[in-house]
Amino acid sequence: MPSIDFFTKETATSSFILDVLSSVDNKVDVHTPTSDEASEIAESLQKPLAAIVIWDLDSFTAKNVELLSSLREHNPDSMILAYAEAPERHATVSSKLYDTILSTEALRLHLMSKISRLKEIYNAKRVFRERMSHLVGKSDAIKRLRKNVERAILHTGPVLIQGESGVGKDLIARAIACVYDKFVTVNCSAIPEALFESELFGHTRGAFTGAQNERIGLFEDANGGAIFLDEIGDMPLHAQVKLLRVIQNHEIRPIGANKTRHINVRIIAATNRDLKEEIFEKRFREDLYYRLNVIPMQLSPLRDRKEDIEDLANYFIRQYAPAGEPYTLSPDALKKLQEHNWPGNIRELENVIQRALCFTDPGILTPEDLQIDEDSYKTSTNFTSADSAAIKAFNANSYDDFRNMQLDEEREFLKSTIRNCNGSVSLAAEQLRMNRTALYNRLARLGLSVKDVQS
Repeated sequence: MPSIDFFTKETATSSFILDVLSSVDNKVDVHTPTSDEASEIAESLQKPLAAIVIWDLDSFTAKNVELLSSLREHNPDSMILAYAEAPERHATVSSKLYDTILSTEALRLHLMSKISRLKEIYNAKRVFRERMSHLVGKSDAIKRLRKNVERAILHTGPVLIQGESGVGKDLIARAIACVYDKFVTVNCSAIPEALFESELFGHTRGAFTGAQNERIGLFEDANGGAIFLDEIGDMPLHAQVKLLRVIQNHEIRPIGANKTRHINVRIIAATNRDLKEEIFEKRFREDLYYRLNVIPMQLSPLRDRKEDIEDLANYFIRQYAPAGEPYTLSPDALKKLQEHNWPGNIRELENVIQRALCFTDPGILTPEDLQIDEDSYKTSTNFTSADSAAIKAFNANSYDDFRNMQLDEEREFLKSTIRNCNGSVSLAAEQLRMNRTALYNRLARLGLSVKDVQS
């Protein structure tokens, strides 16, 4: 933020203005002459000044033209804001010598407004820097992502963030929404299908059985800010239709209401699903996809940008290490991290570092200190699951056959997992790192009933 030079005698008005300027932030420097003698003022004006100069015309009545001319000559780029109790009394001062002239009262209002706006901008920048600091890494992918986030902040169009679970979609959404005071998060996979419309758009009293009071929906709650629709691939089709209308018309209609309500909300959506595949399977509306995908963000999995692992690991060490207890990664420990495939992405790496800090003393972390679950993800010279899938795909007669084959395999996989958990869908969801509601929804879409799976 710019520093400010302030030229005036000691008055109640000048004291007020100094208080206002000084309260902006410690980044703003306010310079006041030590004396109101014209000779000292004239000498100071021949030195480089701040970007903004506030000039009290009443303080230097006989010398205003001379002093302002000197100021313009030696500091042509400074913005000069002049003020006086009665500006009309200073008609002899050419308007070319200042940028703006205001009455004392108008100056107070002007400064309060501008300083308030400067505070908002400064706070927005501070929040942006804080949130962008979480986007750690030096890979080309993360550099492109930072640039895309910075560009997305300047616009108001919907954003669609796609990437595997654990890559940090929530962090991206929060960085994009840094300019908004409101940020409402909606986990689409955690809302029961029957309550989706009420949760998002609200309802009136008596709209349905049990609606004893009027309820404001999450979209209305986010009005004037941003709403983050996480796991939007799990949103049921009937709610997708409603969302499409919200994006198109910027209006919502609570259940039971006769009138629509205008809203101004920045929509940010995220999913770990391939939405084009969901469209092909008739589980996601194509028109909604194109409405959301105005500003696309694709997050690469950690296995595709292993050059970021060192920076991420050190970031988590700084975040979780107790104060005054230094930890560092040994070269062998870093090598172990870089050789892992990270199916859980950044969330898994965070878990490994946090666990290591919990069970080791301060000092150098060795490979033995890093407990990584390798059992389920070991690779070998034998056929991998990807190889087997490729062989089966080669034997399929058509794409429809291939898709049906995939769905059959998914059905068998989910049934086997639930049965291994003694029929508990909750335990199966935890083992699969899924939300329980999302697993129920997936079973329903695959045509599987929970009772049949459990038997």
